[in-house]
Amino acid sequence: MNLLKRLTASVLSIAMLAGMTACSGQDKTWAAKTNEKTIPIGVYIYNEYVAYQTASTKVEDAAKPVLEQKVEDKDAATWIKEQALNYTKQIFALDKKMKELNLTLTEEETKEITSSANTQWAQYGSTLEGYGIAKESYTMAYSEVAMKSNKVFEAIYGKGGTMEVSDAQLKEFFERNYTDFSYVLIPLYDPNTYAPLEEATETEYKKFLEDQAAALNKGSTTFAATAEATKQKLKLDYAPTQDVTTFLNEESGYPIELVTMINGMKVGEAKTITLTASQACVLVIKNDATKKTAAQLADASTRDQVLKDMKQTEFIDTLTTEANALTNVTVNQKALDSYQPSMFVTKDNGSSSSAE
Repeated sequence: MNLLKRLTASVLSIAMLAGMTACSGQDKTWAAKTNEKTIPIGVYIYNEYVAYQTASTKVEDAAKPVLEQKVEDKDAATWIKEQALNYTKQIFALDKKMKELNLTLTEEETKEITSSANTQWAQYGSTLEGYGIAKESYTMAYSEVAMKSNKVFEAIYGKGGTMEVSDAQLKEFFERNYTDFSYVLIPLYDPNTYAPLEEATETEYKKFLEDQAAALNKGSTTFAATAEATKQKLKLDYAPTQDVTTFLNEESGYPIELVTMINGMKVGEAKTITLTASQACVLVIKNDATKKTAAQLADASTRDQVLKDMKQTEFIDTLTTEANALTNVTVNQKALDSYQPSMFVTKDNGSSSSAE
């Protein structure tokens, strides 16, 4: 998700919502407007769609219908609609920040916005059109917002920015918050048929990784040797391993039980875990992240990611506050009320979130 991970900003208060909402006529083609800009209703629908997807990751029980649960102590439908309006108003706040910082989109950036939208639309356009989202609305809500948010973020926190983050600050954040680990993964299913392994085979694999972890903790083997042993054990042409350096938290994309285990480990320690949902047994060794500092921050792309991890919450909070403070926004509440989160239930599918 974009707009720095789709700007998962704090929920609007009802008072703020009421203060910025005005009655409209029967025209349902637009969602919100100022004297300078009108946001099409398709942008709001897309934002509601994104909010629905986000809510599905925040509910307590993933097996139960999203709209029958609560998100952050609010019923899911209310949370989704408030987030969707929040995302929509942040477009005005982004434009305001662009003006304040004397930023404009270059011709190349405008072309990139179009190209990005075209690429995504080719794959997800039919799904989005089914919800009433036109390509132009998707371009504004997704590609344009992504470009502007990254441009504003860099102008504030990047090199020469109004609130530039120094290399020393970035180094301190990296070494305090980033985690480096390596893992070996053995799937507990047949990779050809996806059928579960026989119990004896599953037990054998788990015992193998447990023995490897014990040897690593004793110092009688190395991770490289463990990787090679796993490759031979599974009769593979490659070692099923991965080295990871990341800001490891609940939003990092890794199973929460794995995140919890790694965060509780000491540097140099090895442990195994069975991930039931992923049908895999994993051996993890925690490495010293400080040994990666120089290399990570020397690379432009990883440096940018560390900067975003460090400042995105502050950026989101600022943008939300400024969106809430706007007094020149008219919201087409009748149009917004015509699109309820329930419209996404029957069409919800596993691939849809990729269009965010």
